[in-house]
Amino acid sequence: MPVSPPPRPHAADKTELVIITGLSGSGKGTVLKALEDLGYYAVDNLPIDLIPKFAELVKNAATIRKAALVVDIREGSALDKFPALYKRIRRQVPTRLVFLDADDAALIRRFSETRRPHPLGTEQSVAASVRRERERL
Repeated sequence: MPVSPPPRPHAADKTELVIITGLSGSGKGTVLKALEDLGYYAVDNLPIDLIPKFAELVKNAATIRKAALVVDIREGSALDKFPALYKRIRRQVPTRLVFLDADDAALIRRFSETRRPHPLGTEQSVAASVRRERERL
């Protein structure tokens, strides 16, 4: 009896992890929602220390093939771990990094329109917070 070759995986079956980062107010949440609409499992503000486990779960999950998450300045000093962590997880699962940016005037306007505080706090102006965040990221 002839043996058939194993089925070839379809492009949709490939595992993919997308990490979205960038400046506050640049549209990370909007991109995350758009990816979720496209069938990605979406997570906002997952702690840095949980990303390797999340990547492993995505790689081994029977039902989740595509996932996206947001990493940003809200991580505080833990953000320093991200470059090494990113290199490590890229070896585990195909990973893309998306960095979103906008000019300072647009970011400042967005914070004034929403009246939400910048994640770096209210002890300084929004403009100073944007500058500090840009340097940090």
